[in-house]
Amino acid sequence: MNEQAKKVYMEKDRYILENNIKPLITEDLIEEHRQNPVGKHSMELDLVLNFLRRNHEVIEGKDLIICTKPHQEWCLGQHPGKRGVPYIVFEKESFGTREEAEHALFLKRLRKHGLID
Repeated sequence: MNEQAKKVYMEKDRYILENNIKPLITEDLIEEHRQNPVGKHSMELDLVLNFLRRNHEVIEGKDLIICTKPHQEWCLGQHPGKRGVPYIVFEKESFGTREEAEHALFLKRLRKHGLID
């Protein structure tokens, strides 16, 4: 993608964020995700999740969940951006269930996009 196309894409992305996604972010929506981070969601939460999960950025540094102990522990981390390079694991952010990790990642992505403090 050339620089002009990238600029247009990012401007459109910012427009969608400000006009379509930001108005949907409420305490009720965040609570809906906390109660049910994996599974069927309301249309509003689906729209927000689809936006947050899109590849807005290069893969390097993309936030993700890493299972560090099968069926016991999940941590937040970042993708290194290259094959064969280990993920960056934030061990201070560990969770006992995938659902807790999913919600923590959701909140982190909301903060990253300036949608919550």
